[in-house]
Amino acid sequence: MIARILALALLAASCTGPAQTETPKGGTVQVNPTEINVDFEEQVVEVTVTADADWGSSVADQTWCTVYPTGGIKGETKVKVTIKKNILTEARQNEITFRTTSSKTVVKVTQETSTTGEAMFVPEGYKLFWSDEFDGPSLNTDNWTCEIGRGSNGWGNAELQYYTDRPENVDVRDGKLVMTARKENYQGATATSARLITLGKVYFKYGYIVASIKLPKTANGLWPAFWMMGNDFKSKGWPNCGETDILEMGHSNGFNNRQETFLNGACHWGAPGHQYYARDINNKYSVQDGEFHTFTCIWTEDKISMYIDLETYPDAKPYFEMTLKDFGDNEFRKDNFILLNLAVGGNFPGIWDINQVTALNNGPAEMEVDYVRVFQKK
Repeated sequence: MIARILALALLAASCTGPAQTETPKGGTVQVNPTEINVDFEEQVVEVTVTADADWGSSVADQTWCTVYPTGGIKGETKVKVTIKKNILTEARQNEITFRTTSSKTVVKVTQETSTTGEAMFVPEGYKLFWSDEFDGPSLNTDNWTCEIGRGSNGWGNAELQYYTDRPENVDVRDGKLVMTARKENYQGATATSARLITLGKVYFKYGYIVASIKLPKTANGLWPAFWMMGNDFKSKGWPNCGETDILEMGHSNGFNNRQETFLNGACHWGAPGHQYYARDINNKYSVQDGEFHTFTCIWTEDKISMYIDLETYPDAKPYFEMTLKDFGDNEFRKDNFILLNLAVGGNFPGIWDINQVTALNNGPAEMEVDYVRVFQKK
């Protein structure tokens, strides 16, 4: 009888006592710290994840913040948060979510901007979509593919060079992409150089596309270019994929002491056949003066416009402009990828003999790229 009374008393106490917190069936996850505040420089921050079940993670904006490992098992795990350099003109925020099947913890990331003038120019009304600042130790192959070989008929233009991925032809040094053309016998060609593409890796529709380039002396025979093509190139082929030449230099029309100022922009498309519109100019100042110059394409649904040093001269007039319409394959209203190359000879400069390429008489020639950036409207 006494035992029964004690049992009832314990039952009553359990019914009136404080509520018990049940551990979620999927386990819990805790992270320390839950806030990360850093300056504008690229860096790696370590956080500790403690969980009593398997866990995973996700990052709201992976373009500038990543975690490794992205998941783990029960117990304590050290996780590295890699934060890229902030070259924007304002601070930025991000969120990293760590979760089990029934709980989550959010880590807030805040990164300041530079106060020393290193922040990039962002055109009004736009936000950064993608950029390569070439700050790493080598070419970022998540962004770029080095094309190899001579292509078909010298890349369609009877060009002389063999493109390689050798450091002698393509390298990243001191925060710059360096593409080098060399006069040498290689794989049956009389010159070597580099051609980089973002096909299938970085592509976009519309935007403010800009590259900062230090051009080599092109006289005579070099043909540097910064351009775009439709990301459906492999299925559509050329010219139905569309081609937008933002910068080309070295055309034979620029010979006779205009090589450093003569340049052109162009658009190519198909349906039917090969159609194109090109415009060349004699710029007011040299863009082969050993300095970096920006070449910008503003691409909207209705128009393509191209500028030299627009960030320096905001009132600059476009050197190329074309109103867009409904072409057969919508060549200029679909995803495009970026190309950079330094060709040697061919139909554009009108030189098919390496011995007539005077630009390489004194040794290799370099085309340097400080950055390539793509902004899109907010």
